Amino acid sequence: MSTQVKSRRPIRLIAIGDIHGQLDMLNRLLNIVSPKADDQFVFLGDYIDRGKNSRGVVERLIQFKNNFPDTIFLRGNHEQLLLDALVEISAREAPRLRELSAAFAKYTLASDVEIFLSNGGNTTLRSYRVRNMADIPPGHIEFIDSTRLWWRFENFLFVHAGIRPGASMEEQDPYVLLWERLSPPGKDGEIHIVGHNPATDGEPHFEPGRYNLDTGAVYGRTLTACDVFSKEIWQVR
Repeated sequence: MSTQVKSRRPIRLIAIGDIHGQLDMLNRLLNIVSPKADDQFVFLGDYIDRGKNSRGVVERLIQFKNNFPDTIFLRGNHEQLLLDALVEISAREAPRLRELSAAFAKYTLASDVEIFLSNGGNTTLRSYRVRNMADIPPGHIEFIDSTRLWWRFENFLFVHAGIRPGASMEEQDPYVLLWERLSPPGKDGEIHIVGHNPATDGEPHFEPGRYNLDTGAVYGRTLTACDVFSKEIWQVR
């Protein structure tokens, strides 16, 4: 996945943590953040599964992209699960994570469809009122397929899960980018902006070299946005 460099520095660089189908929370969060044209937004992935309105979340994000076309949408492990399941049923053509990562293939015995459904995919299908994932609207699949694995701005490196030290971003194992919870934070001034690992107290976790913004919306805790320049946060329950 390539990087994108804006021609100007945004006033606010706002990252939003894992949403997991929580449309009401997303709408309320965006209302209080009040996006402006001179902001840059980065969504950290896991838009679908487990929450009751994955379809509504994807529709809202597509609308947001239309209004703010520079927005960065990262891919979470849950988006990858859906994309891989679609390949397995021959509804999409692309390499699956198990084909791109020996680490993922080593620990994955179930089929991609089984993994998707057992990780909240059933709630996603219910939100679309379909039984067959191939019946999810093509525009929604195109949006999910367009997500990227990472993005860098200045000393901030945005990724859904983790980063393997000592390797360039082009050399990263996508399994680590999408699933890893134990990778070390950035160093030498680099700050990793991540989700994936839900905080049990509903609060973002700031540490030297890493900001974790998954505050457990999937479990009814909070959904968090953070201006990474200032560390100002906005939250809804």
